[in-house]
Amino acid sequence: MSGPQFFHLQSFSRKANPAGQSVEQVLAEAGRVPRFSTHVTAPRPPRVVAGLHPARIKERHDAMVEAGRISVTLADGSTKERGIRKDRHTLLTCVASHPLLSSQVEADAEARRKYETWVEYNLAHFRRMFGENLMGVVEHLDEEHPHLHAFVLPTDDPTCSARDLNPAWAAKAEAEAAAREAGHDAKAAVKLGNAAYKVRARELQDEYHREVGIAAALTRLGPKRERLSRAEWRARKATAEQDALLLREMEDRVSALAIHEEELSATEDEITARLAEQLEQAALLDAEAEAKRQSASTESDALLEAARRDREAAVARLATAEAEAGRLEKRARKKAEEDTAVADAYLLDTKRKARQLRLDAERKMEEVHSQADAYRRDGVREAFELARKLMIGVLTGEVVPAPTGEGWTIHDERLKRRVGELDVASSLNRILQIVSRCWELIKRHLRPAAAEAELSDLVEDQPPAGRNPRLQSEREIEP
Repeated sequence: MSGPQFFHLQSFSRKANPAGQSVEQVLAEAGRVPRFSTHVTAPRPPRVVAGLHPARIKERHDAMVEAGRISVTLADGSTKERGIRKDRHTLLTCVASHPLLSSQVEADAEARRKYETWVEYNLAHFRRMFGENLMGVVEHLDEEHPHLHAFVLPTDDPTCSARDLNPAWAAKAEAEAAAREAGHDAKAAVKLGNAAYKVRARELQDEYHREVGIAAALTRLGPKRERLSRAEWRARKATAEQDALLLREMEDRVSALAIHEEELSATEDEITARLAEQLEQAALLDAEAEAKRQSASTESDALLEAARRDREAAVARLATAEAEAGRLEKRARKKAEEDTAVADAYLLDTKRKARQLRLDAERKMEEVHSQADAYRRDGVREAFELARKLMIGVLTGEVVPAPTGEGWTIHDERLKRRVGELDVASSLNRILQIVSRCWELIKRHLRPAAAEAELSDLVEDQPPAGRNPRLQSEREIEP
C-alpha cells in the first residue's frame, strides 16, 4: 500500500504558542506523560529509535538554555549580555508520518517490513539534515498512523536559536538581510524573506521525497479520496497547502515581532509604532494570501508535473532493478549448470577410481593367496625334510634320547638350530620313538654286517633311480 508523505518542521519556545504548545508540552507529549497525552485513547510509552528519551532531551535543553547568553543592543548604542528569553525558540522538531495504519504495522509482517524500511530512510535523512544537533528520535504506534518525532537542539549556538536550524527559516533570514543590504525597506524585505521561505520549504519537501518518499514507495502528493474532478482536487489541495503555510508564516512573524518588542528598550511611541507595523504586515500577509490563492492552480500544475517526474524516476528505477534481477538469475542458472557438470564429472571419475581400486585389491589378494600357498608348500617340504633327517639321525646315532628321558639330543648343530626355529621337536617325538624302537627290533634279527648295509642304504641322500623326489612329493603329499 502506498500513500502520501507527511514531513513537517516546527520550532517551539518555553512560552506556549496560541495553540498551547511549548517545549515542555511537546517533549512531555512525546514521552507520553499522562496529563499531556489525553488526546490518545490508550497511550503507550514511545520507542526510542535513536538518541535520547524525551525526558533526557528536556534535561539537556534546560541546561543549554541556562548556559546560553545573547547580546542585546540598548537604545544608547551600548550592548548587554542577557539570558535566553522564554519566548525564544530553543527546540526544533520534525514529524514524519507513514500512511499505513498502526494496526497494520503491528499485525502484518510485510507492512512491518515496509514501515521499518521507511524508519531507516528517515533516520538517515534526519542525520544528514541536523548532524550532531539531532538529540533523539522516538516512535509512536498508539495513534491511528505510526509516526516519528525528531528533536533538534542548537547546542553549538550560545544564543540557543533553534529557528536557525530550520533550513527554510535560515533562507528567510538570509533573504531579508540581503534585501536590507540592497536598500529595500522593511516591508519589501519581509516579502522577499517570505518568498524565500516558501521556496525553501517546497525544496525541503522535494528533498524528503527524493531521499525517503521514492525509496519508501510514498507519493509526493495525496490521493483523490473525495473523488473530486482534477481541477477541483488541484484547487482544494493547493488551497490547503497554502493556508497551512500562511498560518505558519503568520505565527512565526508574530513570534518574531514579540521577540523584538521585549529585547528592545523602546518608548511607548515606539511600541505603538511597532503594533501599527504588525497590523500593516498582517494586511500584507492577507493580500499575499489572496494572490497565492489566485496562483494556486498554476502551482498545483507544477506540483503534478513534479509528481509525474518522480513517478517516471521510480519506474526507471524499477526497470533497472528488474534488469539486474534478470541478469543475476541468468548468472545463477549458468553457475548451477556449471556446478552440476563438474559434480557429474567428479562422480564419474570417483566411480572409475573405485572400480580400479577394487580390481587392484582383488589382484593383490590373489597374489597374497598364491604366495601363501607357496609358503605353505615350502613349509611342508621343509618339515618333511627335517623329519627325514631326524629319523636318519636316530638310525645313525646323531639323534639319541636325552639323558633325562624326555626329548632328544641332536648332535648336528645346524639340524638342532633349525628344529628349534620351527619348533617341531615335540610334534616328532612320538615318530622318533617309533623309528628308534623299530630299528632296535630290526637289528636284533640281522647280522651286524647286514644291519650296516641296510643302514647305509637308508641314510643315502639320493632317491632310488628313475624317481623325481619333487614330483613324488607333490603327488603323495598335499600341503
